[in-house]
Amino acid sequence: MNDVFIEQLVKKNFDQKDRSRRIYIIGIAIAIIIFMWQMLMDSASAAYAEGKDSLGMGFTLMLVILIGIVVFVAYKKIKELNCEFEYSYTDGMLDIDIIKNRSKRKRIFEGCVSEFEVMAHIDDKEHLALYMNLPVSDYSSTEILGNTYVFVATYKGKKKRFIIEPKEELILAMRKDMTPRRLFMKK
Repeated sequence: MNDVFIEQLVKKNFDQKDRSRRIYIIGIAIAIIIFMWQMLMDSASAAYAEGKDSLGMGFTLMLVILIGIVVFVAYKKIKELNCEFEYSYTDGMLDIDIIKNRSKRKRIFEGCVSEFEVMAHIDDKEHLALYMNLPVSDYSSTEILGNTYVFVATYKGKKKRFIIEPKEELILAMRKDMTPRRLFMKK
């Protein structure tokens, strides 16, 4: 048997959508902090006014802890925006994993290459025209490069277009498992 194993890592570029998400996360964190500050400071002020200094100190300490938790969660969510895609090709099977912040890995696609309906360069409108209305999953760096390809496959019961950036070695290995009528390499 002809054993083939190829791995490739593609870093996703930080685009405008990611910048918007980062601003959204920061905005929500600030809103939560302001709300907690107001609520707990009002409670602490009321406790100090009644002469319950220990209760007021407890509210202040709780405020500091909650703000720390909100800042930590916001920081982790922002760091998760840094992601990479790993393509693993093994004997006709293509697996795509997403790696968030170089630590959290999750499988996002798994399929047999021989079941792909078509695979062509992203600029190849002739072979991809039939599939333009399908939903898209982008597992590339978000730049259109010379090695940016689109394949159409049914995954989890739904037909979709997938955008990837395979290196030439990966495309040539996939070519052996796909018929020439379904894989259209860029000329």
